[in-house]
Parts: sequence; structure tokens; C-alpha cells
Amino acid sequence: MRIPWLKTIAGALPVGLLALAGCTTGPDALVPSGAARRLDPSGTHAQLGPTALRVMSFNIWLGGELVDFGKVVEAIKLSGADVVGLQESEGNARRIADLLGWAYADERLQIISSHPLIAPPDGNGIYTFIQLVPGQVVAMSNIHLPSNPYGPELVRDGSPLAEVLANEADTRMAWLQDYLPHWRTLITAGMPLLLTGDFNTPSQRDWTAEVVGARAHILYPVQWPVMLAVEQLGFVDTYRAVHANAKAKPGITWTFGYPHPRLRANEVQDRIDFVFAAGAKHIIDSRIVGPAGERDVDVAVDPYPSDHLGVVSTVMLDPVEPPVFVAVAAVRVEAGTPLGVHYHAPGGEGTDRLVLVHAGADPITNALAALPPQEAGYFGRVNFGTGGLQPGEYAVVLLGAADNELSRSAFWVVAPGAVPAVSVDASQYKVGMPVTVTWGAAPARKFDWVGIYKADDPDLFNYLAFAYTNATVAGTLTFGAAELGDEMLAPGEYVMRLLSDDGYACLAAVRFAVVE
Repeated sequence: MRIPWLKTIAGALPVGLLALAGCTTGPDALVPSGAARRLDPSGTHAQLGPTALRVMSFNIWLGGELVDFGKVVEAIKLSGADVVGLQESEGNARRIADLLGWAYADERLQIISSHPLIAPPDGNGIYTFIQLVPGQVVAMSNIHLPSNPYGPELVRDGSPLAEVLANEADTRMAWLQDYLPHWRTLITAGMPLLLTGDFNTPSQRDWTAEVVGARAHILYPVQWPVMLAVEQLGFVDTYRAVHANAKAKPGITWTFGYPHPRLRANEVQDRIDFVFAAGAKHIIDSRIVGPAGERDVDVAVDPYPSDHLGVVSTVMLDPVEPPVFVAVAAVRVEAGTPLGVHYHAPGGEGTDRLVLVHAGADPITNALAALPPQEAGYFGRVNFGTGGLQPGEYAVVLLGAADNELSRSAFWVVAPGAVPAVSVDASQYKVGMPVTVTWGAAPARKFDWVGIYKADDPDLFNYLAFAYTNATVAGTLTFGAAELGDEMLAPGEYVMRLLSDDGYACLAAVRFAVVE
């Protein structure tokens, strides 16, 4: 569980994989103009057909190092997962993938995989493609919704249903709104879509009239809005698809200890970690990974390394051909290092080309580098060099046979050895003035964030306001009344911090003052 608001049995079936992240122009980018085509009409690539993927959701608890980092890796190995949506990885996704012997990690979405991950430019940090074979993909999202105020605790403490639902609308549902249009577009286009996450909310399937009283804090049935919204899009709760009886098989994931077996008095326990699937042919199995001896744990790890249990589901999916795209393999590149570029081009050899430009520039008149047409075949990856490029924002553009722009993918070049930086637009503000923050050379992870603190308070949990940087290397935003409240900041000394990946490691900081 995130501390602040900001805060199976596959038998002989082939086990494949899924997942990774990206960056987008809008939820309508995937449209029938090639989205989710079933098979390359030229016959260049064979149709893969239904494939079993084992998918895990795993909140590893503040970077996975509070108990034993090796046990995090062991839990994933024992689960048999092909792809994992991590939460609270705090920049350790690549490290975990390396220890598993996996070549693919998306730090932005905290997804690791044994199959290639391709972040399409229309993914916008919302979803990524898992490439099962060239030209055949499924999509995956991974989320971590805010934890507080936590709905089940409100019920436990006597809040009426209307108050509980209003809290859900103000916290988790408000945060979910950015995701729903993208997921709807993918599902409508026929793209199989997997969704993992720590949702910090239970399911209405677990809070029924039959379950009331089964656990002390379940005082009345609740139709939890987040889960209703997700299922209304067409997602299937894989655990409940296999284990339908919530009273007999509650499948609790939060929590059996801090760490196990240390448990707080009056702790609520619920199933808040999920693997969802949309467009699945079949849900084969779903299991719980956790401490030995606890209820419903199918894969035991001792000592258990997290305050959340993992969920691993085996899902039969039929991958599809993605829409035409160009996608950079990394959005942050040090000058002088290679830039990997994935592409899916319509014309193939001799007609399409890839062009490197400054952000917003015309690829015909302002090309910085281009690969000859034969290098931009139907589906693959090439490398551009970045030697000589000055720090700044750039893009790779896929041009068609008529020099028409088909797709554009943005990236940033930073100086060799560049470290993250943060600044504000003034060293001193009058009471009531907004504060604008700018960051640069950031790691470009989706859950990197900026927060305002009192200068004399070293407690990193005590931020006064925060905002995510949304997987950007460089950017600017303004803290005004919407973020700080009508009172804004009182006179005093403050610190603006840039923090890392859903955690509290400070990457950069700058002081400022507010005066009468």
C-alpha cells in the first residue's frame, strides 16, 4: 500500500509474455486504420495464435529492500511469471529484471518482462506493447492508485456509505480518469489488454451481502467505484474468474504483516492487488504469492519480502498486429550513446524511412539524420547515434512512401553524466503567489514527482503539495490554489524536491521563501 495520497496450472500450454510503457498524443490514436489488425496481409509474418501468458502484479514495498531484496526476485521466479507489473519499485525495475535474466524493463511503467517491450508513442505512459513475435503484440498497463484516505478503514471506523463513495470519487476515481479513455480505445480496437496494479480499493465482488461480517470491518455491501469502472470497460478480474466464491476464497493481498507476521491492531485485510484481462480467450489459473501458512497462499516464500501479497494469473490471449508506429526505446539518452528505435511501417523496404529531428520540426526540411529506406522494413528495430546532439528534446519520425508523416516519438538528449535538477521561478514569493517548478535531466519514470516541504521539517512523508512529472525528462508546472488550497503557502522557508519513482529518494532540491 502506498503510504501517502501521492502518495495456475498451465499444463502443456506454451507460456509466453507481455507488457511495457510509452507516451501519447491522445486516447483516439488507436483507430481502425490498422489498429489491432489480425495478420500482416502480405504474409510476411505468421500468425502466432492463442498464447498463454503468466502475468504477475507485485507491490514490492518501498523498493523491495526492507526485508530481503533477493526474496523479491525469488518470489517472481517461484511464481513462474513471464511479465510483472511492479509497484513501489523505486527505480529497481531494471535491477530486478537483470537478476531474473530478463532483457526487458520499462522503468516508466515499472513493468519487467522476458519478452520485448515496446512503448508506442500513443501510450503516454499509460500502456505498452508486449511483443510475442515480430508483428504480434498485446498491450499492458500497470497502475498504483493513491492509498489515503483508505475506504475500508472508513467503513471500519463507522463512516456511512455515502461518505465512503464520495471519498472514492475524490481520490482513486479522480486519478483513474486519465486511464479510462485509453483503455476503452484499445479494447474497442480489438487489442488484448492486461492490467496489473495495487488499486488500494477492494472489489464489489468481495463486499457482497453474503460476505458482510466475514471480516470485522465489512459492515455493509459496497459497490466500489474503481472496480465497477474497470469491469464496465470489459476487463475480467482474473482471480475471481477462477475463484468465484469470495467468502470461501477471499484471496487477501493486503496485508499479512509489516513484514509478516507483525500486524497492527485493528488492521483491515482485503484483496486490493489485481490482474485484469480484456479480450482474453480463457483465464487458465490465478494464484496468490505470499508468506507460508497464510490463507489462500499458493506460492510460499519465507521470509516474505513485502507488505503486499502477489497475484499471478495465467491468461490465454490471441495477439494482434499493432497499428503503424515509431517508438524510441528510451526517452532519456545521454549524448553520444545509441538510441534504439522500434518501428512498424506499412510499405516495408524501399518506401518508408525514419528521420531524426528537433522536437516539432518538419522531417522533410529539418532532418538531422535519416536511415535509408531499406533500413525501415515492415517491423523491427534500428539504432540512431546521438553524437553531436545538444541537450534538448528531439523526435524520430516515420515517413511513408509519399513522405507523409505516419508516427512521431519524442525523446530527450541530456549531457553525459547529467544529474537531475529542479528549480523554481523565484527565490521569494509574496503570500498568495503561485510557485512554478521546472525540472530537467530527470529519469523519466511515470511516478517521479515534485513536492513542496517546510524547510525545517526533515520528514519526507510530510509534503504540503505534490505533482507527478508524468514520465518526462524535463518539464514545468505551477502549484496554485488547486494544489495548495485557497490559503496558499504561509510565510516561511520551503524546499521544492524532485523525488524518485513512487518513493522518497530525493533527486534534487531547491529552497525558496514566502513573505508577507
